[in-house]
Amino acid sequence: MSTRRRTSFLFAVAAALAGCGDKVPESAAAKKLGEQPRQIVDKVTGDVNKALQKDAERRQEAEKKE
Repeated sequence: MSTRRRTSFLFAVAAALAGCGDKVPESAAAKKLGEQPRQIVDKVTGDVNKALQKDAERRQEAEKKE
């Protein structure tokens, strides 16, 4: 096989694989792994919001006492 044919063949294979790349189904395990960082961020955000709300309530109580 000549170098030119080999290069053309490899280019055709790469183009075919690139075209099929988006159509490969994602496994359930891969989806769970992809969602874990989002779940962690959501949990931390919720905890921070709860802490801020408690702090705001404490400040309001302290202002009422004064």
